[in-house]
Amino acid sequence: MKSGTIRFDQCTCARLDLTLPREWLETNGLGGFASSTVIGLNTRRYHGLLTASTTPPTGRVLLLSKLEETVVVDGQRFELGANQYPGAIYPQGYQYLKEFHLDPFPVFIYRIAGLEIEKRIFMVHGENTTVVEYEVRAVDDSAKAKCVL
Repeated sequence: MKSGTIRFDQCTCARLDLTLPREWLETNGLGGFASSTVIGLNTRRYHGLLTASTTPPTGRVLLLSKLEETVVVDGQRFELGANQYPGAIYPQGYQYLKEFHLDPFPVFIYRIAGLEIEKRIFMVHGENTTVVEYEVRAVDDSAKAKCVL
């Protein structure tokens, strides 16, 4: 990883007081964007994975707020997301977040039941398109998993 990269480790990602004020932003050059907190919990009305600029550079419309991601390992479900409700945060997927970094776009690395899951989010320049890419690596060879989005 390059020097100067913004990076938060598991100790930081597990603390809501440290992660909720920290945000990332990706843009597409048309006035559209994707943004959220470093744990993927949307705390502002403009947070989302795809906010398109229908009449550039203004006229923004939130088209995709978030994905509810679930990993199933040996029949056990692990929810990666986090949502804030009055008096509660559910699910608490940030507890599996091993690392978050911007290099050059948001990268989330989760560790779950012998698997490491890397999620990358970026926008295509000049298009109202957001790409969410996953890479699943076995840390433990005995892990059998299927991913459900």
